[in-house]
Amino acid sequence: MTENKGLIKSNAVKLFIAIIILFIIVNLVPTKYYVMSPGIAQELSPIITVKGGHKGVTSGDFMLTAVASHRATLFDIIYISLKKPRGIEIESVEEQLPPGMDMDGYLEIMANLMEESKLHAQAVAFKKLGYRVKVEGKGAEIVEVLPEGSAGNVLKKGDIIVGIDGKEVSFATDAVKLIRKHNIGEEVKLKVLRGKEVMHFRVKTVELKNSPGKASIGVLITTRDLSYYFPKKVIFNTKNIVGPSAGAMFTLEIYNQLIPEDITKGRRIAGTGTISLDGHIGKIDGVTQKVMAAERAGADLFLSPAKNYSEAKKAARRIKVVKVNNIDEAIRYLKNN
Repeated sequence: MTENKGLIKSNAVKLFIAIIILFIIVNLVPTKYYVMSPGIAQELSPIITVKGGHKGVTSGDFMLTAVASHRATLFDIIYISLKKPRGIEIESVEEQLPPGMDMDGYLEIMANLMEESKLHAQAVAFKKLGYRVKVEGKGAEIVEVLPEGSAGNVLKKGDIIVGIDGKEVSFATDAVKLIRKHNIGEEVKLKVLRGKEVMHFRVKTVELKNSPGKASIGVLITTRDLSYYFPKKVIFNTKNIVGPSAGAMFTLEIYNQLIPEDITKGRRIAGTGTISLDGHIGKIDGVTQKVMAAERAGADLFLSPAKNYSEAKKAARRIKVVKVNNIDEAIRYLKNN
């Protein structure tokens, strides 16, 4: 009898330990997947200050939007797969990160793109109002050659792309735009500076796993020797927000602080989209989550890049989604409506 009691107690302890281990595996052990969900919708007035501007006279807000992500546990994967909650998705590490790159390296590149988007936003806003500005770069420097790309046999880390298809490349964004004009599988003509030697290459575009439908040559780039001059100082306090997708909203906030009137007209205006030096508002990822974040924050409008409009419109329940191709369209809409 005593032996049976001891056996039962021993089995109970083993079962308890097994349950604890299972709980840890299901709830705490990270997997090779990420959970993507609606993040913040952050007012930009506390984040951006134009020295000598008209900050504080606005009755509404411009708001950036972001996607929240965290490493998925097994519980996350099971729950999301079964329940399919709106706006919450599972993505593999391969979809999140370029091959061969860790999260620290990826975040460093995203931080650089954020800094470049701030400069572009200032340049566009000041130029719209007739100010003299200067933004210069010396090409697109390669910081990583991806193994799944097509450029590995010809390009090296440290090479500087200074021309594509006969057109000058001053900034990383120039290179991305010119490459993405091609269909996947077409050749691009590259003019590259390697040390002091100018070299010419032809490279076929490919589709990367984490950028479906977009032509690429499989390199990560940053602008070489980026320099600028602006007539007024603009202070940013973006803290841990990275990436280029807030560029359009940065531009609108800076523009609004530079003029005496208020184009928000008391509205809470959220949105997303990259900004290029010519004022074009570019496509971004995660627009469904960003629309949901804007709705949760009580925004009245959501400004969407034209190429994200269909998805943004589908995600909206209450908020009005406005399609904008460039910053001129955004300003015109806000002034006239």
